[in-house]
Amino acid sequence: MEVEHVNENMIRVFLANHDLEERGVDVLDLLGNRKQIESFFYSILEEVDTDHKFSKDQAVTFQVMPNTKGLELLITRIPSEMDDKTTDFNLLDEDSAKTEVEAKATEDTTDSATSSTAKQQVILVSFDQFEDFVDLSRNLVLEAGQSDLYQYQGRFYLKLTLFVDELRNLNVDDIQAIAAEYGNLETQAPETIAEFGQEVMSQTALELARYYFR
Repeated sequence: MEVEHVNENMIRVFLANHDLEERGVDVLDLLGNRKQIESFFYSILEEVDTDHKFSKDQAVTFQVMPNTKGLELLITRIPSEMDDKTTDFNLLDEDSAKTEVEAKATEDTTDSATSSTAKQQVILVSFDQFEDFVDLSRNLVLEAGQSDLYQYQGRFYLKLTLFVDELRNLNVDDIQAIAAEYGNLETQAPETIAEFGQEVMSQTALELARYYFR
């Protein structure tokens, strides 16, 4: 584990894959049990905060940046006078942020589904590495559709359900072209992946990836 004290309010920690294995954590845990990963982050903070400058009752944010070698964790202490302005970015409030993201996606899905003329098209994209999916999430914003992420036979699969009639800034061809830059367009039936694969994120995979892996 590598530790860098950037300044008095920020610590950068790099955890290699073997560091994560020793602690019984992998990248997918970041998207699963929030309480478990929150406890993990605070245990890392306690380990690296040797000067005890980060008090337990002070707001702290955790920014996670995964890569093939492990993950980089940026720990930032929020000055007390800014606490009220930054709680939306605090790890403790990610449930509410996740709820807001999913609620909007549900609202958009409902609006499109109620239209009798709504046309849907499904695109399936596969990734060899999880970070390839994260890179795509940073470069593809769905204005009308939902995204589901699965893990199947050692690979990751993103199912994009597009509401074609609602697309404005990007058309289907544009979305396929962007997706192809980061993954592989698949021709197999998405239902197979949904049935036999492990669901990692539902409905708002792209939005959640952007939130968790800023």
